[in-house]
Amino acid sequence: MKKKENNFKKHILGKNIIILFLLALTLSCCNNDDDNNSGSSLPPATQTGANTVGCLVNGEVFLPHAEGINPSVNCFYQFVGGEWYFSMSFADLRGATNERVTVQSGKVELQEGETYVLSKNFNDDGDFTGGGGTYSLSASNRYFTTTQESGELTITRLDLSNSIISGTFWFDAVNGNGEVVEIRDGRFDWDY
Repeated sequence: MKKKENNFKKHILGKNIIILFLLALTLSCCNNDDDNNSGSSLPPATQTGANTVGCLVNGEVFLPHAEGINPSVNCFYQFVGGEWYFSMSFADLRGATNERVTVQSGKVELQEGETYVLSKNFNDDGDFTGGGGTYSLSASNRYFTTTQESGELTITRLDLSNSIISGTFWFDAVNGNGEVVEIRDGRFDWDY
């Protein structure tokens, strides 16, 4: 009887080890990025609130990546002081850089299916009416849209009752040294 009991315990222990091994193998294959945009290609241009965002920066895929406690994406569309404000900002926070792309509008009520010009430098002029785009590599190396270096934001879905905003964007921006960056094929689909 004791021998059967020992064999039974070994059998159960063996099965548990196999199950733990398979579980560990499965978990090690999971992607632990919390930005839902892993990989080397842009996310699809959807309108479902999929919490995806990305663009091309000078032809290279740029996606948000979190590191530490700071979020890699910040998106809002809100009514404040009688005016509408929108911002979609996403960053690669890995390592020493803080590369970030931002598209925003101020004092503009966005409409689904409409396209808005991105030509403002909200950092510079104090007039927050209109739309603008920013690309930054660091606090001291930032590129802004202007009336000469501009772009467009198109809202493909705006669902206020479900807090979903989706769209596409592109823009050119210039830094203080006159260097221009090209932001292309931008898309976002966010449940804000």
